[in-house]
Amino acid sequence: MLTASSPEALPQQTAPARGLFISGVVRDDDTHDALSAVALELQRISGDTASPPVVSGTRGEFQFNGVVSGDYRITAHQKGYETATLDIMLGGIPLSNVSITLRRSAVAPGSVPGDAISAHQLSIPEKARDDFDKGFKLLNGTKPDYRRALTYFERAIKEYPDYYEAYAETGVAQHRLGDKAAAEQALRKSVELSSGRYPDALMWLAEMLNDASRFSESEEFARRCATENDSSWRCALELARSLAGMKRSTEAEAVATKASELNPNNAGTFLVLGNIHIQEHKYAAVVKDFDTYLKLDPSGPQSEQVRAAEEQARKALNKTQNSAPTPPKQ
Repeated sequence: MLTASSPEALPQQTAPARGLFISGVVRDDDTHDALSAVALELQRISGDTASPPVVSGTRGEFQFNGVVSGDYRITAHQKGYETATLDIMLGGIPLSNVSITLRRSAVAPGSVPGDAISAHQLSIPEKARDDFDKGFKLLNGTKPDYRRALTYFERAIKEYPDYYEAYAETGVAQHRLGDKAAAEQALRKSVELSSGRYPDALMWLAEMLNDASRFSESEEFARRCATENDSSWRCALELARSLAGMKRSTEAEAVATKASELNPNNAGTFLVLGNIHIQEHKYAAVVKDFDTYLKLDPSGPQSEQVRAAEEQARKALNKTQNSAPTPPKQ
């Protein structure tokens, strides 16, 4: 039970707050490198504009704010690439791991050759790539079909056993189907095949281990994720969760603060920060964190718990201030 004198940590919410935003990364379909300066538009399936256009950042990251539940279409434009569209469905919670891939145009007048395509990408058979694309669309489409998506990812892996991207998506599909053991196995295989260089697999595996309170195991993958992509708020958040779970609050606070700076619109980050500050008995910071959480997600599934915890933190803060010794008169 929460008490005024000793607020307890609330369950951590790794997914972003409900009904707030859609975020993800844009990558080159061949090299899988992040693409910056990609113009992205978000429309409802009806064709109406759903959010102001955005441009991807230096790490390919993008985010649409102020969205609500519904069916959407993201359109991405970049010179030298074919225009890409992705249909998604936003249900009770927003999406934070949308991945959009752009294929280079067959003919791009005036364009210059980009970076060399990696040996890994060059070695992927066309049939395996097609199966992967079909599975990805089923996994992230307007009406997700996880079992069919899984079938296509399995076909892609059969065609190309080193397809670590397919193993990672297999893990995501299995996790959404409730098979956590198989999901963990697939994600670990993706990490192994990519020599620990594929941030998506590292992040998903760290998140899964954190959700299972396996914090010491999660730290390894979250830290590698943050190293591979130091501008990823999700990698930083998972590392903060790992450290907080091991009661390493000073380290956790620094990393969680970085995550909040990288993405100040994710309510879940402030829930993690609030829990860390509870560990440190920094009740003024707890009040600030939970107040920010409630501004970002005023009616989410944990909002009432957060309101109660914030009130108890205020009482604990007042008690601490009232019990402080009065400075002697000069």
